[in-house]
Amino acid sequence: MEILHRLLGPRRLPAGRHGYQAPPDALAEGWECDNPDCGEGGYFASPRPGIPRRCDACGSGTYPRHAWPWQHGERRAELDALLSEAERDGDRYLALLVRFHLLTWTFEDHLMNGHRHDALATLRDTDAGLRATMREDPLFTEGSYRYALVLGALRSGDPDIALRVLEPWVALARDRGPGYGTDLASDNASRTDHRCLVSACLAWLRDERTPAHRRYDTVVRWVLDTARAPHVRNWLTGDQDAALTVLDPYWQSGR
Repeated sequence: MEILHRLLGPRRLPAGRHGYQAPPDALAEGWECDNPDCGEGGYFASPRPGIPRRCDACGSGTYPRHAWPWQHGERRAELDALLSEAERDGDRYLALLVRFHLLTWTFEDHLMNGHRHDALATLRDTDAGLRATMREDPLFTEGSYRYALVLGALRSGDPDIALRVLEPWVALARDRGPGYGTDLASDNASRTDHRCLVSACLAWLRDERTPAHRRYDTVVRWVLDTARAPHVRNWLTGDQDAALTVLDPYWQSGR
């Protein structure tokens, strides 16, 4: 009976690298080899329920790369494993970074479960922590965490919450707070934070819910003003430049 159940029951992905077990009928978007010396892996053209049993390159077993939303649970397992490793090794800086990642994960988890009040409380805690760390460490880059907050809100279907991340972030960059200085040529933290802010605004503008949003033009103005700053525009990526050109073909000249 056990064999029949396994053959005829719902397809179930194997556990992920960090032990996350997705529910039956979860989908994978790709796979990776479980041999750390191999490094092989790949993505599927579209999510599907199964993955190769063995790596084509070395014959080792494989782990799934979960599709969304199961990727959310997989991410938590990965963060928990990283935090345990950092605490075991006494790596205080890595532990700090992982705890910020856990805050962004918790923020999105609250939104996914409809707990908007709890999500806003987590957002306040995350913002306070990021600002304090920026003051203490000028080399700290907060942009990736704020970008994750914006993506989490958008994935959860709440562009208004995403604006609660973006608006004070735009003001912080405009006022040139720590990590948002003008010397981008020698300051990788500033380059990273500015690029993340531009990416977050563009992600908000690309979301299917925002073209008719009453603040769409405001976000367009935010991203163009940020990108046009002389200390920013020469440090953006090619993809960002292309997306900004769609919004305004003359964005670099400010016409």
